[in-house]
Amino acid sequence: MTGLLRERAAAQALLSPSPKALRWLIGLRLVVVSTLFLGILLIQFNSERILPLRNFYGLILLSFGLSLVYLVLYARRFPPQLQTWVQLIGDIVVVTGFVYVTGGLYSPFSFLYLTVIAVAAMLMRGGGLIFAGLSAVAYGLLVDLMVFAVLPMPQTLSGLQVAVSTSRVLIQLLTNVVGFVLVAVLVSYLGESLRSATTRLREETERTRQFVALTDHVVRSVGAGIIATDLELKVLHLNPAGARMLAIGDGEAATGSGLDEIMPLTDQNWGLLTARALDRKVMRLEGTAAASGVRFGLTVGPLTDEVERVVGFIVTFQDLSEIKVEAERQRLQERMAAVGELAARMAHEIKNPLASISGSAQVLAAGGSFDDKGRRLLHILVDESRRLSGILDGFLAYTRPKRSDFTPCDVSVMLRDCIALLGRSDEHRDGHRIRLEMPDSLVLEGEEQLLRQIFWNLSRNALQAMPDGGELTIAGERRGGSVVLRWRDSGTGMTEDVRRQAFEPFVTTRPGGTGLGLAVVYAAVAEHGGTVAIDSAPGRGTIVTVELPVHREAA
Repeated sequence: MTGLLRERAAAQALLSPSPKALRWLIGLRLVVVSTLFLGILLIQFNSERILPLRNFYGLILLSFGLSLVYLVLYARRFPPQLQTWVQLIGDIVVVTGFVYVTGGLYSPFSFLYLTVIAVAAMLMRGGGLIFAGLSAVAYGLLVDLMVFAVLPMPQTLSGLQVAVSTSRVLIQLLTNVVGFVLVAVLVSYLGESLRSATTRLREETERTRQFVALTDHVVRSVGAGIIATDLELKVLHLNPAGARMLAIGDGEAATGSGLDEIMPLTDQNWGLLTARALDRKVMRLEGTAAASGVRFGLTVGPLTDEVERVVGFIVTFQDLSEIKVEAERQRLQERMAAVGELAARMAHEIKNPLASISGSAQVLAAGGSFDDKGRRLLHILVDESRRLSGILDGFLAYTRPKRSDFTPCDVSVMLRDCIALLGRSDEHRDGHRIRLEMPDSLVLEGEEQLLRQIFWNLSRNALQAMPDGGELTIAGERRGGSVVLRWRDSGTGMTEDVRRQAFEPFVTTRPGGTGLGLAVVYAAVAEHGGTVAIDSAPGRGTIVTVELPVHREAA
């Protein structure tokens, strides 16, 4: 229905003259009438006798009066179709009067009817034939009234004895009517062709505009950087994503700059790359930005016009940092999945025999007659059994079956409980200071036990990283649809190798540590659909950032 209404509106717009066309018609008529008026005044002043031009003044006054009426109709926003009819009928009246005062049947100005017919054909579909008929009626009526002496001869023919034959009148009428119709048909055809061409041009222009807008939206929305240059490597276009990656405030500011100015590479030469691209070879390679040291993945190829002529170059690029991080995360997930599967199988096979060994050792230590060395060995056996059992418990926690009992959890309350427990734990020292920067309430959908395990493990690790004391700051905030939590300590920090392997099982720098704490954290965060990242360096502490969605997406 909407499409049908739109088509009807478009058709109505084609059938009705535009306000701009009516405005031009009024203005052009005033110019013509004013010019005629000035011409008559010049004739009066330069002639030795007064010519019979009184009737001309009347026609001029009539034209000005009608033009005033047209202006009122236009200002009052009358329908364009009605304004056109009123103006053209008024023009026929004025032209008929002008033909009469210049000789009537013998006037050489009957061709002025053709102007009205042509304008009608251009402004209205079918208007040419309609006003050709009206012009023929007006001209025929004028001739008949003069022939039958109903109208007196105009002053321009006074004193002349003119014999008018019936055949002459018929021929004159027939000639003018045929001329009116032929001009109406010809101009109507031309007008219709012009309207069709205008419609096609408007449609093509609209399609082109939509295509250009769509292309612009695509280029602006794409995540990769796009640079278009000319053959001299002058930048023609830089999309917003590329401007962000190159730390340029506005892509428009880069227009006209050299490619090697906005994107200098330490290990690539743009001249050589583009020279190879002239052979129509699309190259894929990597390059390092000289300014930021960011590693980019690049694609360089020729930019061609509509006739497949090379007019420049297209460079697309992408920051490989995020891709490498994602690849590393995927590799870690695969490795941890394999370790977890192995751990799950081993834990169940070892835990029961280990419990038997530990229990037997405790019975022997309590009732057996052993010397000090034997009892010490039995105690070592019991302690190591418990430690190994703790490792297996960590494995089981890491490989635990996934649950689905997610409920609203207030992480602010849970972190305050965690800090209270930390104050009474063995890891807490007199030199430790713990600061909590959280809103009063910060709620998300999660599994409470898993969340408490995340908070406890990260807080314990932070305290263990500060054996001589230091400050631990736990901060949280709501950001969009996520809750972002940060653990910032002033401890020893991590080397790059340790940081990259921190979430893998058995990676630890603490003597006696199992290396399972961060692995369990990673699994628990992944279970919530969140992410965890570490920023650390030796001597400047560690920042662990956990981002958890407020609402868990349904599986």
